Amino acid sequence: MKPRALLFLLATFAACSSDPAWTWPPDDFADQADVPFDPNTIIDSTASLTDPYSLPDVDSVQAFLAQTPYGGASFLASYASNGVSAATAIVDASNDYQLNPLLFLVRAEMDDALISQTTYPSPASRVEYAFGCGCDEPPTPQNPTPRCDPTLAGFDKQVDCLARTMRGYLDDVCGAVQATPGGWSTSATTTTLDGVAVTPQNEGTAALYQYTPLVLLNQQGGNWFFWNVYQFFANAVAYPGAFGDAWIGDPCCGDASCSGYDNGTCAVNVPDGMCTAACSATVACPSTEGRNSVCASLSGQGFCLFDCSADSCRTGYVCQTVAIIGGGTGLACLPAN
Repeated sequence: MKPRALLFLLATFAACSSDPAWTWPPDDFADQADVPFDPNTIIDSTASLTDPYSLPDVDSVQAFLAQTPYGGASFLASYASNGVSAATAIVDASNDYQLNPLLFLVRAEMDDALISQTTYPSPASRVEYAFGCGCDEPPTPQNPTPRCDPTLAGFDKQVDCLARTMRGYLDDVCGAVQATPGGWSTSATTTTLDGVAVTPQNEGTAALYQYTPLVLLNQQGGNWFFWNVYQFFANAVAYPGAFGDAWIGDPCCGDASCSGYDNGTCAVNVPDGMCTAACSATVACPSTEGRNSVCASLSGQGFCLFDCSADSCRTGYVCQTVAIIGGGTGLACLPAN
């Protein structure tokens, strides 16, 4: 299974308008941001890339597809693959992998102009293999019908593949190695395939460059295009971004994400990361209105965990009985596996 962008690189240098039906609207290239483009910051924060609540439910994504920033409905508003609507596929992947739904909408437009298409486009590979997962080559105007694995056909399967790939890159750069397989890191400068020296300012930007190691200023196909279309879509839904205010138990990617309380740290050895803090019999865990945490004893040390006695755990975590520092037991969210 090959992520689209790693196969897409050479094709991006070729003209992308050889097929008049395979074009991107002028809005995608218009100035959409209040700030100048910075190749070191493709996404404003890792918290934004990993925020599944920008469009929090299927109805929100469906509403976006039914009335896009281009002034009409995308064909994806009435499309389904393998019995799964496009909106459901996006929300499921966002929740399962803790990623922003805008990521999938932006990539769908960036790679295949799918959001701006009002009718099912030709060739079908643009939709059924939208991100090139399972293909020898990604669908492009130059090679619109590559050889692909039929078991990975369908927008829903392509969205899941993109989500799994991006989550893997984020876990790499957020984990012990703190770098992607291609060496993209917040502590190193790496040169893109089109010759731009980039020092990612956050882990989300590093993951995006691992997926597509190109800038391609003012062109389709590189991270400038992702940045510009992301600004366009974020403005359309009035999404301000997330800026590292995650709380105890929330997903995280680095300590900076856990700044919603004092002494926050990110445990990177659990699914999608987890905000926590050290605690003891004399150092209490933080609490806020409607959200409580408990000081659990894990291997003899105190760690703040999300109190699930009244609220459910996020995807990938289960509510378990834990020993409380100072005595007694309580309920807290821990990884399911």
